[in-house]
Amino acid sequence: MEGQPTGVGRYTEDLLAALRRVPRAEGWRLRLFFKGDPFDHALWAGPRSGSCRVEPIFDRRPGAHPILWEQFRLPRLLRREQPDVVFSPGYSLPRTPGRPSLVTIHDLSFEHLPGDFGFRELRRRRYLARSAARAATRVLTDTRRTAADLRQRYGLPADRVAVVPLGVSARFAAARESAGAGEREHDRALAELGVRQPYLLVLGSILPRRRLDLVLRALGRLQREPGPGGSGWDAGPVNLDQLRLVIAGRNQLPRRGELDRLIRAGDWKERVVRLGYVDDDLLPPLYARALGTVYVSDYEGYGLPPLESLAAGTPVLVSDAPALAELWPEYPLRCARLEIDALTEGLRRLLLDDEARRLARGEGPERVRSLTWDRAAERFADQVEAVWRMAREKGP
Repeated sequence: MEGQPTGVGRYTEDLLAALRRVPRAEGWRLRLFFKGDPFDHALWAGPRSGSCRVEPIFDRRPGAHPILWEQFRLPRLLRREQPDVVFSPGYSLPRTPGRPSLVTIHDLSFEHLPGDFGFRELRRRRYLARSAARAATRVLTDTRRTAADLRQRYGLPADRVAVVPLGVSARFAAARESAGAGEREHDRALAELGVRQPYLLVLGSILPRRRLDLVLRALGRLQREPGPGGSGWDAGPVNLDQLRLVIAGRNQLPRRGELDRLIRAGDWKERVVRLGYVDDDLLPPLYARALGTVYVSDYEGYGLPPLESLAAGTPVLVSDAPALAELWPEYPLRCARLEIDALTEGLRRLLLDDEARRLARGEGPERVRSLTWDRAAERFADQVEAVWRMAREKGP
């Protein structure tokens, strides 16, 4: 949450903001522990509103190693503050023996794809997640599939695992319907970043499992094919000679130079727009103005970008994103296999299959509408109250 939130940071912000709106949290006090220096945030800045109070506690130790701070310093702060329940939003849990606690484990990528992690990082992630799963009163996760995975791999009983689906902010749907001066301002902001229509969008942290190498190769193969009318793509409904590929997200490949190498080696190197981290307020128009979004991966715990894309009215090509698979099992733009032939065909359907695009644009926003952060906050509150009641029943 400090500076440029992604992943767990966005999850924490959206969940806590929604918790302030739900009546269930009336009278709650949310104390957020940060290891660094104070900073302003909408959750606690300005006039107090909402049903619960948010109180940041800054330890003013910005140079502390995050894991060492969490595992050894944070427990001291918790003993001092004496919270009723401890919640950790991402994979690990501070040492809080005897205190009711919840931890969210969003996925088990480090168990399924060990080759995507360095030796030390892999050991750290596995150790912290397994320890948190054993110690927590309740383990939260985003999908039924990951819940089953947690029960199987970590031997957790069913009553200690709860599914709390994530939400999709209403601002993505609003971007689909936006007009006027705000829209023009976003267009100017995107143009300053080099984003011009038409473009395909790849959004999310760049990781080995998100197969950008295959996407670039498949686009090159698609461009070399004859167009729909047999006379070149510029004669068809989509001119690939004008289409750009916008890649937005932090580069988290083990070898950072690998991304530049992949782009240089592809047929699209002159038309790839590399954005890096994108400010949160530009994400909705970035989705809404895209011709399509591509989100293919060897493994995902949830897959929020495909849902955000559909909410913004933009078709998305996916592999096996669990959240979308649970929400819309018959989704028409799914790539069954992550190999070059299947991905080329998937991109062809994303660009040219009018019926699939119509379904994605028409039915997609309706499917996603049920996924709200208020609903997620209600389910989260259920779990907080459950572990609190369990602790009270056990007594001191």
